[in-house]
Amino acid sequence: MKNDSGFPLGEPKPKPFEELTFHDDFMFGIVMQDREICREALECMLGMQIARVEYAEPQRTLDPLYTAHGVRLDVYVQDSDRVYDVEIQNRDLHDLGRRVRYYQSMLDTDTLLKGEDYGRLKESIIIFLCRFDPYKKGIPWYTVRRKCEEDGSVEVGDAATVHVLNCRAHAKVQDESLRAFMKYVQTDEAESEFTRRLRKMVEAQKQIEGTKKLYFSWSLHDYDVRNEGRIEGEREKARETARNMLADGLSREKIARYTGLSLAEVEMLAARR
Repeated sequence: MKNDSGFPLGEPKPKPFEELTFHDDFMFGIVMQDREICREALECMLGMQIARVEYAEPQRTLDPLYTAHGVRLDVYVQDSDRVYDVEIQNRDLHDLGRRVRYYQSMLDTDTLLKGEDYGRLKESIIIFLCRFDPYKKGIPWYTVRRKCEEDGSVEVGDAATVHVLNCRAHAKVQDESLRAFMKYVQTDEAESEFTRRLRKMVEAQKQIEGTKKLYFSWSLHDYDVRNEGRIEGEREKARETARNMLADGLSREKIARYTGLSLAEVEMLAARR
């Protein structure tokens, strides 16, 4: 059975659309889809001029191989020389380092066409806007680059940089515009012209019925993905139980009955032993 929002009873409902803020994944992607806003945000965070944003896509899914674990990027941007991935992180899942590693690999795979020279890889910049301190050092900005431990002067030359912004420490930021932006991400308090514009865009999006429908469609898709993962996880546990039961010499009919697997699947597992 489902509740009035279309989600199965007992499942946590998504955050009400009317309560979404800039730091919620969906709204962050929608607002940052505006190329001018995206360009200003990147310039604010990186402290560099960006002539124009050629491509801005919220919630882009990178899944180059059907066997690979795909990733959905909050904001994916390109200009003539670089590719950017901007992620908003509200909870500390304690996997940031490996998450960055995988996102980087997906960006590179997506950027470089088959047969192209590695020299054609664009410079990549990954930005994580965190509403917590992932490294517990109390500093507002962590820049992560690959380096040679034996000699720090060695230029690795991979043209990849990761910036992790600890928005909780916004008060320590010297640059006024960046401090206001990080404070807005952390607290939803808009104190600069740019952040007030962002807040205005968030409120404007909440008045658009099409955006509301898109949000619920996006939320239902997320539920479907999670549910598929749970089902597959349960089936894999059943397969592992079946393998153990086969090793103990139980009949295949009993194994099928006890695990809920089909007899054909148990037969297949037995054949692979």
